[in-house]
Amino acid sequence: MKKKFYGFVAIFIAVFAVYYAFDSHIVGPPSENGSPYKFYYAELDKTEKRAYDCILDNIYDMPRRIRVPYLTGEQLDNVFMALLYDNPDLFFLGRKCAVTSGFMTDYFTVDYIMNKQEYQRQAEELEKIKDEIVSGLTDTSDVWQTELEIHDYIIDNCDYKIEERNYSYSSSYGALVNKQAACEGYSKAAKLIFDAVGIESGIVCGTATSQKNETSSHMWNAVKIGGKFYHLDCTWDDPVNDNGAKMRMYSYFNVSDEMIGVSHKDFSYDYGCNSDEENYYIKKGLYFSSFGAEEKNLLRQSMIECVENGETYVQMKFVSKKLYNSAVSNLIKKGTIYSILTDVKKSTGKNIATNVMKYYENDMQYILTIIVE
Repeated sequence: MKKKFYGFVAIFIAVFAVYYAFDSHIVGPPSENGSPYKFYYAELDKTEKRAYDCILDNIYDMPRRIRVPYLTGEQLDNVFMALLYDNPDLFFLGRKCAVTSGFMTDYFTVDYIMNKQEYQRQAEELEKIKDEIVSGLTDTSDVWQTELEIHDYIIDNCDYKIEERNYSYSSSYGALVNKQAACEGYSKAAKLIFDAVGIESGIVCGTATSQKNETSSHMWNAVKIGGKFYHLDCTWDDPVNDNGAKMRMYSYFNVSDEMIGVSHKDFSYDYGCNSDEENYYIKKGLYFSSFGAEEKNLLRQSMIECVENGETYVQMKFVSKKLYNSAVSNLIKKGTIYSILTDVKKSTGKNIATNVMKYYENDMQYILTIIVE
């Protein structure tokens, strides 16, 4: 009996040693699966990183359970959030997960919202759409233009829709294949395509307050352009006008923390978006720090290009609320815009209205949109 007892102790010690070695494994590079840009992974502790890698290395086979290091409830939340935020191709996962204990081993389990065959079919559909988008880009070496084209594609091809407990609307698949998504779907679709063309990007989760002063949870992107990060919100750049038609806006195209901070707060990750160099309006020469004859001429030239290109509206951004209010008063209330429209009509030879117009105000971002009809 004594010999058997010592044998049991030896086995127990050996099993414990294996378990301990697994649990305290030295963390190496993150898993090669999923996104190449894993920002939330970098925020995890060593045990959480090990669990993240174990899950990501196995999850695409949709196993019943995955062996992981011991995790507290808080650590499990951190790992699962990081997995979902970092990897937009994990659209087959629900939002419920757990860690269960076996003999000296812990296992991760998660709800799958589809079976393996359905996932493989949807993954192929998503890959096909992604490849079509990438092949249609003008020049991927021009990172700013590529970002612009990806932004425009998502806005043109996805309609905003949200439905409780329907995770399709929160996925890259929903946005790109079904062409309907909530903000999470818009953001994950953008990240998926940015990943494909080698543009470093991540997800930002926080709160956003609309012009109606309604605050809710929200998700958008951070994108690295020219060595610096900028906020990019495709969802809020996809409004619908009074006629029910979609409009392509650039209010949240490459904005700094300060610019976006008037409406977006409580960032889940600090990307350090401290520059405005790659902002859409700055790049297009439509970001005004004054509004005199020179700026009015810039607006006139922009409207001429707009009409000649068959577009229907022009947007401009102002550096302050005071200047914005002054410009709106000058253009709209005093009627300066009508003389500009007359010049545009003469220059283009197009039959556009010169005595009536529509416009939209964004007094949170100091952006004025002029509709040319």
